[in-house]
Order: sequence, then structure tokens, then C-alpha cells
Amino acid sequence: MNTAISYIGRIAGRMLPVLLIGLSACSPKLHPTSSHASLYTVKDLPIDSAVLSFYQPYKKGIDSQMNAVIGVAAINLERKKPEGLLNNLVADIVYDAGKRQNISFDFVHTNYFGLRNSIAAGPIKAFKVYELMPFENALVAITLKGADVQELLNYIAALNGDPVSGVKFSIKNGKATDIQINGAPFDPSKNYTVLTIDYLANGGDKAEAYTRGSGRVDTSLKLRDVILAYIKEQQAQGKAITSKLDNRIQSDNDTSK
Repeated sequence: MNTAISYIGRIAGRMLPVLLIGLSACSPKLHPTSSHASLYTVKDLPIDSAVLSFYQPYKKGIDSQMNAVIGVAAINLERKKPEGLLNNLVADIVYDAGKRQNISFDFVHTNYFGLRNSIAAGPIKAFKVYELMPFENALVAITLKGADVQELLNYIAALNGDPVSGVKFSIKNGKATDIQINGAPFDPSKNYTVLTIDYLANGGDKAEAYTRGSGRVDTSLKLRDVILAYIKEQQAQGKAITSKLDNRIQSDNDTSK
């Protein structure tokens, strides 16, 4: 009996592809008749009280956290090129956090378009920081040769600026010149360590200089968490959030004015 069942199974296994091919050959060819999408409005659906009772406590908890005032901005903080108040604030926060965590690095670089919103003067609610920084970017320290540092700064210069801290330079004809790192003249024969975000360290936004880096150290510090912690700390100390322009990037194509 088992032998017969096994034999039937083997025959069925061989015949199934043939049957499927035959059915496919005999079936009519189907073609789309329209490429226009339609939106169907669903109305008058009954409210599921069980679902509401399940998620409402979570929603209330999240809303209370997101709407909590975590600090106060003394001025409007906006991103600009080649240098902006928001650019400098975020880069300086990262610099400070890196030093506190004893991360070895020379300067900070993050990306301009990663700053997705400005911070208006007045109370800062937590959700505003999530709007500013909606990504899960983590901080990464990566060491570059002097030639690659020059390429990185030329890359920033070609963009007419990015948020940086610990480095100062001028942009002339789309190139980085007069470079100083932590107050010292740039030495192209030296290696320098950059504290950046994993997105850039992986070569994102065509920051290819990072792909030739060495001694990479990935941290568990998220950029958004670092910003949140800084604002809360300033609030606890009774200090308002502020920033300043200090000519860390000067450009012959200054669009900040």
C-alpha cells in the first residue's frame, strides 16, 4: 500500500509542471486596461472599542513625552550655507558629546541636509528634535590620511558648507584652503580622525573619502539622542539654547547673507 502511494506521489510530482504549463498555454493572456489609480474613501466604519482601549494608553504616553518642553531656544536656529546657527549648534553638540565619552577624534563633520527642520525661538518640545533629526544615525570615529582629509574638505567646499566643529577653512573656487584643525595648521602628512555619522562614514551623500578610512570606531551614540540630552541638560542648568557664527567656514560664494 505504501509503495503504491509513493509511486502515485512520484507520478503526480512529474505531471504537475506539465499540467501547469498546459493550463498557462491555454489560458487567455491578461493585460492591464487602465493605468490610473483610484482612491476609494471608506466611510462609516464602526469604531472597534477593543483596539482603541489597547492603543490609547500607549498613544497618551507617547504624546505626553513628545509634547514635553525640554528646553528653550534663545534665538531662531536655522541651517544656512556656508555656515549657519543650526549647523554650528549641532556640530558643537557632537564635538562636546564625543569629548565627554572619551572618543579620540580631531574634528566633527555631519551633513547639512540631515538637519530637516529649524528650531524657533521659545520653548522646545521633544517632538521638534525628532522633526529636526528623524534618522537613526549613530556617531562613528574614522581615521583618514591627510590627502583624504583634504579631499573630504574639498567635498564640503563643493557643497558650499556642511556642519563642522573643530575645523576652520575658507572656500575658494570650490576648494578648501587655509585649513586649521583645532587651531593648528593642517598637515597633509598627518592622519586625522573625524567624528561623523554612520551614513557619511559608509560613503553616503557621495562622501567617498570616508570609504578609504581606517581604524573605524562605531559607537552606540545616536545623533538625535545626543541633541536631546544636550537640550535637557541646558534646561536643567537654567540655560537657553543658543549658537553663534564664528567664521569656521568662509566662502567666496556666501549664500548666508
